[in-house]
Amino acid sequence: MDKKTICIDFDGVIHDYSQGWQGEDVFGNMIANADTGTSVLKKQGWTIIIFTTRKKSDKLEKWLKDNNITYDYINENPNQPDNTSGKIIADVYLDDRGICFRGTWDEWLIREVLDFEPWQERKKREMEQLANFKYNGSSIWERGNERRIKAESIG
Repeated sequence: MDKKTICIDFDGVIHDYSQGWQGEDVFGNMIANADTGTSVLKKQGWTIIIFTTRKKSDKLEKWLKDNNITYDYINENPNQPDNTSGKIIADVYLDDRGICFRGTWDEWLIREVLDFEPWQERKKREMEQLANFKYNGSSIWERGNERRIKAESIG
């Protein structure tokens, strides 16, 4: 297997960024299994680059270490050819605000861009909808024009 490189975003992928930017050295809790995921990738031979808009700092490195996040570099790829831009060369980018281009500029892609919502925003909206849920007296088995068969009516 050829060695592969992955750039992993920090905000929203490694740590909870649902509160948005709180400061240069303010970090949320680790997103569940980020430690395991990065460890597995490393064991599979991947070079892991934490690629973030944040500057590399002692506090960032300490947070990554304290949370057992496996990585090789932050915001750099030493194997990058000279005279390239600031975009790091990688085989895969893992980002909470990314959309995968599948080779076609079509209606599906445009709709995906227009409807895009980071997972943190979607989760927040869903929780707000649940908090505002009001029971209207109808059965859980009845939605719109849909009628479901109740278990007790079978047999």
